[in-house]
Amino acid sequence: MFSRFLFIGRRRWNRRTEDPKKRYYVDRFGRKAWVAVAVILVLCGADAAFTAYHLSQGATEANPAVAWMMDNLGILWPVAKYLITAAGLFFLLIHKNFTLARIATIFIVVMYGSLMIYHLSPFFI
Repeated sequence: MFSRFLFIGRRRWNRRTEDPKKRYYVDRFGRKAWVAVAVILVLCGADAAFTAYHLSQGATEANPAVAWMMDNLGILWPVAKYLITAAGLFFLLIHKNFTLARIATIFIVVMYGSLMIYHLSPFFI
């Protein structure tokens, strides 16, 4: 999973046909994986910005973990939220060829997309 070739190695897929098809690690990640990571990070940042806006309008934070970060970290809570998300994405990126990691990545994109619809709905209704 972790090796000195992570990000600089040559292996992008299984080398032999007898290798397992669904569970394997690679040294370099494909375009789809990087796009998924970028989309999630952008949505995470947008979520933090919309959350700050809605809080300034009198809303309250529904996520207890983020509420705790807001209470204890002050203005640094978006940085902490972003770093936690990035760490989780790094784990998913390494495991991108595992079925559960793929399902989790799709789930995260769908959930953040739904959250963006929720955040944007007051502007259109």
